[in-house]
Amino acid sequence: MKAIRTGMMTIAALAVLGTSVVSATSEPVKELSVNINGQAIAQDAIFDKGQQTVLVPLRPVAEALGFKVSWNDKEKAAEVQRGAITSYAKEGEDRYPFAKMYKTLGAEPRVLNGSTYVPVAFVDEILQADVNVTDNTVTVVEDEIAPMRTGTITNINKSDKGYSVTLNIYESGIILHLTEDTKITDEAGKVLKPEDLKLGMAVDATTEKFMAMSLPPQTSVLSITVKGGLETQDVLGTAGKVASISADKDGNYKMLVEGRGITATSQEKINLNITEKTVIINARNNKVLSPAELKEDMQVVAFYGPMMTKSLPPIGTAEKIVVE
Repeated sequence: MKAIRTGMMTIAALAVLGTSVVSATSEPVKELSVNINGQAIAQDAIFDKGQQTVLVPLRPVAEALGFKVSWNDKEKAAEVQRGAITSYAKEGEDRYPFAKMYKTLGAEPRVLNGSTYVPVAFVDEILQADVNVTDNTVTVVEDEIAPMRTGTITNINKSDKGYSVTLNIYESGIILHLTEDTKITDEAGKVLKPEDLKLGMAVDATTEKFMAMSLPPQTSVLSITVKGGLETQDVLGTAGKVASISADKDGNYKMLVEGRGITATSQEKINLNITEKTVIINARNNKVLSPAELKEDMQVVAFYGPMMTKSLPPIGTAEKIVVE
C-alpha cells in the first residue's frame, strides 16, 4: 500500500481537535474539507477516532473522479465503477474488491447520516488517485498522464457489454475495453467507430493507469489512434512460431508459420509468400524489419487475406508480420 502523505500534523493528532459532526455512535468527530483536482466538494471528510483514520464521503469523491456510484440493495454496499476499476464498500467490512482479488485497508466503511464514508486509503488504493492529508484538509489529485500503448490489433470481440480489442505488444498482449467515452480517430483526426477497427491495424492507445493483472492484463482505453491498416478487409491471422523460412534464387521469401488461428477461419499452419508489400514489425520497438531478419523459431503473428491455395498447408500472401 502506498503511504498517504500527511501535512504538519499526524492523523492521530486530529482526534484531539474540535468537533462538529455526530457519528452513528453519537461520538463527535473532527471535520476536514475535501478538495478534488482543485475543486472543493460540499461534503466534508471526518476523523474516525475509533479506527484512527480519516473517512471521506464516497459518492461525491468518486463521482468527482469520474466513477459511477450505485447502491446494491442486496449486498447493502455502495458500488463504484470506471472502466476496468470495479469495487464496493460495505459497512463494517474491511474487504474491498480490486483487480479480481480483495484488499484490506486497515479500516471499515461507515454509514453516517445516510452517506457511506470510506477510509482515505480507499481513494489511494482503489480509486487510484493521489491523496494528501493535513490537519484540516484532504486533497485528492488524479494524475493526468495516461499510459500510451503502441501495438497491433490481434483480436476484436463484441459482446453485450460492448467492444474490446487485444493489442499485441512486446512479449504480451493487453485487452483494451472500449467505453462510450473512448475516442477513436485516424492520424488525420477523422472520427471512427468501434466497428471500423480491424485485425492487423497499427494503433496508439491511451489507457487508464490501472490495469487488472489477469492473463492477459486488461484495462479501459480512453482513446485510439489508428496509424495504419491492411488492404484486405477480411483479415485472417496465425499466431505461433516460424517453422521454416527460405528464399529462392530471386530473393523471394516463403515462411511456414505453425500455431493457432486467431479467427474462426484462420489456419493453424500456413505457408506465406512475403512480398515487397509485406510489412514486418518488431513488437519490441515497432521498427520495420527486412525478410532476411526473420529466423526459425521466432514467435510471430502473421496476417494474410482469405485467398489461399487448397494445399496442406495452404499457401497465402503475408500482408503483415509482427515479430514478438
